[in-house]
Amino acid sequence: MFEPFIWMFKTKDFFKRYMQLLITVIASLGLAIISYFLGTLFTWNSNFSIFFYVLSALLPLVLIFFIQGYFWELTAKIISRDVDIAANSIYSGKIKTIFIIDLPDFKPFRYIWRGIASVFASILMFIPFILLVVSSFYTKIFFLPYDNIEFYHRLYAISYNVIYFIFFALVPAMLWNYAKQDSVTAVWDFRKAIYLFENYPLRYIGNTILFILFYIVNYYLLAGFAVVNGIQSFFATHSLEFLSSTVACVCILLFFLVMYVVYLYSLHVYAYLLGTIAPSTEG
Repeated sequence: MFEPFIWMFKTKDFFKRYMQLLITVIASLGLAIISYFLGTLFTWNSNFSIFFYVLSALLPLVLIFFIQGYFWELTAKIISRDVDIAANSIYSGKIKTIFIIDLPDFKPFRYIWRGIASVFASILMFIPFILLVVSSFYTKIFFLPYDNIEFYHRLYAISYNVIYFIFFALVPAMLWNYAKQDSVTAVWDFRKAIYLFENYPLRYIGNTILFILFYIVNYYLLAGFAVVNGIQSFFATHSLEFLSSTVACVCILLFFLVMYVVYLYSLHVYAYLLGTIAPSTEG
């Protein structure tokens, strides 16, 4: 029950990898802030100013790709995990299955590339859904030649609502496919996705529900922290000129630091829940 939330602490080099990720986050955000202030200083040279402003915007974006890429590499490692068997004693008969998970090597450029690829994979994954939504706007046109248009329209509406449900039910399996195969088109492997859902429904549904619940709790914890520190009210009531003040920068840095400290831990929980929707034999 608690394994998704504590497994990482029992993994070799977890704290080393965690600190590498956190230091990368801090360095990237720090460079972005420095670049922003340099942009404000070089007002006499528009080219320099634009360069530093663009750099301050690109660094957080690259950081997002970096973090997402690590998530997918980690999920792939969990999918291909090894399994060991442990018994308390030869007399008790109690056997415990232990997952042996190796963390991905620290390869920032690999993470960034995988993070960028995951964006295209997500777009491809939602293309069938988008086409279905668009088609639902034109059902009456499709059935225009028929005498009983309303009947066919309602029948089609029921059909695509069922397909909506199936599509979202298969999303974890499609993401599992992408993590395992490292191919943007793997999200269209519907046969494998259906296979995972049909053969491991309890594990699949249980992990998915826990994934969603943890995401909601995580979101509201961070949202609550933002309210306490006045971040939301800051963005709602102050102009961009206030960004140059020390107090504002400290508040923003504190918020993002805490957010990433929690988020980096959360990634390991999400990766475990996604990577274990199927047994290790499928990896």
